Amino acid sequence: MKKSNRNSILAISCVICVVALIALAVWGTGGLKNIMLSSNSQAAAVALTFSSADNFAVLAGSTITNTGSTTISTDLGLSPGTSVTGFPPGIVSGISHVTDGAALAAKADLVLAYNDAAGQTPTVTYPAPQDLGGLTLTPGVYKDATSFAVTGTLTLDAQNDPTAVWIFQAGSTLTTASNSVIELKNGAQACNVFWQVGSSATLGTDTAFIGSILAMESITLNTRASVNGRVLARNAAVTLDTNAITVPTCASAATLRVIKQVINLSVASSSPSDFSVSVKNSLGDNVFGSPQLGTSTPGTLYSLSAGTYTISEGAHALYDQTFGGDCVPSGSVVITTGEKTCTIINTEILPPEVVTPTVSVRHGGGGSSVIVPLIGILKIPSPLALPAGSGLVTYDYTVWNVGGQNALTDVTVADDKCSPVTLLSGDIDNNGKLDTAERWKYRCSVTLSTTTTNTAVATGYGDNVYHQVAIATAIATVAVGIPVVPPLINIVKVPSRLTPFAFGGGDVTYTYTVTNPGVVAMHDVVVTDDKCVPVSGYSGDANNNKLLDPGESWVYTCRTNVSVSTRNTATAIGKANGFTALGYAFATVLVSVPGLPNTGFPPKGI
Repeated sequence: MKKSNRNSILAISCVICVVALIALAVWGTGGLKNIMLSSNSQAAAVALTFSSADNFAVLAGSTITNTGSTTISTDLGLSPGTSVTGFPPGIVSGISHVTDGAALAAKADLVLAYNDAAGQTPTVTYPAPQDLGGLTLTPGVYKDATSFAVTGTLTLDAQNDPTAVWIFQAGSTLTTASNSVIELKNGAQACNVFWQVGSSATLGTDTAFIGSILAMESITLNTRASVNGRVLARNAAVTLDTNAITVPTCASAATLRVIKQVINLSVASSSPSDFSVSVKNSLGDNVFGSPQLGTSTPGTLYSLSAGTYTISEGAHALYDQTFGGDCVPSGSVVITTGEKTCTIINTEILPPEVVTPTVSVRHGGGGSSVIVPLIGILKIPSPLALPAGSGLVTYDYTVWNVGGQNALTDVTVADDKCSPVTLLSGDIDNNGKLDTAERWKYRCSVTLSTTTTNTAVATGYGDNVYHQVAIATAIATVAVGIPVVPPLINIVKVPSRLTPFAFGGGDVTYTYTVTNPGVVAMHDVVVTDDKCVPVSGYSGDANNNKLLDPGESWVYTCRTNVSVSTRNTATAIGKANGFTALGYAFATVLVSVPGLPNTGFPPKGI
């Protein structure tokens, strides 16, 4: 029995030996080191405490040597060495401590901080010399038993946690290539980045370095290398050459709460989760976790560093957008400490109210009355702006029966810059006719690479033997490559009479309803009519700010005498953010010809 056990042990040992030999062979080809990266997701980096060394930008053990116009933001210290050269021309903004009590105490606290950094449990361990250039690293403790290098750009992503900490444990050396960069992202702060180096660190020419270096031996900064952190060498020299060393301070964390509210008034039924909400920093980049679907109370929380942020979402058909809480009307908010709340409120845009015209039934041959049809169209692009450049834009169209007297048949929507335009919903009774109470929804998507203005045309025909045509247009601009939002304007025109006048004509009052379906207020709003003057002043400026605000409806009128059948065109313009929004509306008034009750009207298609 003992012999059997011994043989089993020998057999197992041999298997282990074979595995070890295979492992060594694979390692030699570079294969094993690619799969031996260990990770401990439970480990978390803890920021170092420098105590009396906190205000030292440069600290060394043997010598400090400088060439050129180096600037040091705070104190310089040396102990037990006594040689500090090169100041001037170098500038120390704080105090130079050479072998004094402050330098001695700082060196003692540096040892404690170094040991703290070296003793923290690694989140990730690299099995061979690791170049961190090109990587994006989240907070943690990163260890390499040999050395770290940085070639190119290393990105540190705090994922919206301004208290996030990085500790890099290099067993031997730290080196950076010329022009290498360490970049902070999503709230990362230089005050929370630490490099513990087992021997020496060397930063290449023009390196833009982030973090405090704690080296057992020497630290060398080549020409124009900059450090947003500290340069702390325990035992040996610090060598400088035209460098900038700045001790960072930690900005206090703040919280942004984003609440999404949707108000449905008529046919719409959206909820907060139907909207995608973005939070962007001052550079226009989404913060970590953005965009997210909207949520109502208590909202979505973001932990951010101090700064200016902008909340946004794409425009949506049938909804206007307003901001409340701590956000200004444009959607931006400045946060410092504590919590701020921004509320985005989307309120359904009701189609302009139908102005009921006079309809006197006049029968001609065939016994049918002539009623001039009217159609309306509202178009909203989402998004209204693509500041980063080319991207997908979705156009939502709402088409309705403005005249409200009879149904419209053969309804079509075409867009000169987007196709196909697809009918989504609205034909409630599936009769193929745009009935008086229906709102038909269409959609079209296209990729835009330049700022684009396009026109959609809705066409329908009266559901009677005269089959008169109704036309409406909607114009929209989408800005591409610039961080501004263009305005939108919509106009609907209704004459006071939709049935023919007797021979000789009569007076007609045109009512124009102008709305702002966009997200920015418009100034210098003007309405004109090519066959009627003057167009009288407006009503509907609820806050009397002389701006056509999102969601507002302004009503204008014009009265004229029509003696012959007349089609006229109204134009509405409004301005905002350097853009001019345009809208057109068309209407026809008919006048009979004596003795020919079924003639004298515009031919089909006028």
